[in-house]
Amino acid sequence: MTDVLMVISAADHWTLTDGTRHPTGFWAEEVAVPHSIFRDAGWNVTIATPGGRAPTMDQLSMGVAGGMPWKRRAIARYLDSTADQLRTPVPLDRVDATTFDLVFYPGGHGPMEDLAYDATSGALLSRRLRSNAPLALLCHAPAAVLATEAGDAPSPFAGRRMTGLSNREEGLNRFARKAPWLLEDRLFELGVDYSKGVLPLRPYVVVDGNLYTGQNPQSSEKLARRLIAELSPPALQVSVSRVIDAPREQLHAFVSDVSHMGELSPETIDARWISPGRRFVGRNRIGPLYRWSMTATVTENIPGASFEFLTDAPSDTHWRYTFADVDGGTLVTETMRKHQPQMRAVVFLQDISGARDRRSHLEKGMTATLQRLAERFERRSTKDVAQ
Repeated sequence: MTDVLMVISAADHWTLTDGTRHPTGFWAEEVAVPHSIFRDAGWNVTIATPGGRAPTMDQLSMGVAGGMPWKRRAIARYLDSTADQLRTPVPLDRVDATTFDLVFYPGGHGPMEDLAYDATSGALLSRRLRSNAPLALLCHAPAAVLATEAGDAPSPFAGRRMTGLSNREEGLNRFARKAPWLLEDRLFELGVDYSKGVLPLRPYVVVDGNLYTGQNPQSSEKLARRLIAELSPPALQVSVSRVIDAPREQLHAFVSDVSHMGELSPETIDARWISPGRRFVGRNRIGPLYRWSMTATVTENIPGASFEFLTDAPSDTHWRYTFADVDGGTLVTETMRKHQPQMRAVVFLQDISGARDRRSHLEKGMTATLQRLAERFERRSTKDVAQ
């Protein structure tokens, strides 16, 4: 069973610039929706707070800002069903986070008051990030990473790709003009590679290795389901490798430029960047009849080491390339990982297009991809020698 540590703020207010205390706590959707998704997946959730104090729900999250009435009612019912667990959280300083498969921080303005300055939480976050174990923070919860700065030493989160509630979204709150600081500003100051969605109050998730972040309450479901998809055993996984006599930096540079995808993959017609280095769209085919387009997000791109992307729903498929120095050149490994079973309509189209055995079809195609990559660079090497 997958074990989740959900760290919730214990603050019941946020101190504003005029000294007033704005009543707050956790945002209902950000606790209820991920908790219910984790539970439905069969995961075990442990709730912890600073000092083991029962967390307070922000009443605004049960008002108009919390969504449609039917949605708020469903959230309220779920929180009522978990009331006993919320009333008796584990003290954060007594938790061994290494025993959990996932550490998840929901938001609300509460973290701006306590977790942003909590040394115990800051140490937990620093250790978790450095251990490469899954860590997720939602909406205002990235404020907790501010507590990872130690004197003159930079935060381990500096340079990592993250999102969190934007200044524009914070400005929709009437009390924002009295806010002592804004999350987006502070993340930039910390050195985080911050990004946000094009439109406010829309789901937006950023993944950087083991670090998962969601921008706003509307990202609660998308973030939780992304975690379910990535941390659950895959429904299908295929991996092929080949040693290529070429420098790994050159191979990585070629593969990570998706405009070359059509030259390598037998299934890809072509691909182009939507947002260079981050998002792209590709056109694909199997046989003469089956054609489809997919949009994907780059989730990891380490020069000379790895390139990974995730295709959007309904595909939700990870593709990863790794590059390692070995005798004779570079070991290139291509891995495809799909966590949810393929939709029946797609399976039917694959069957009539000659890909009834999808695993075998993928292995054949991925082997051809690496063969084409090898031929391209080995031809280039031969030409260089001849010249």
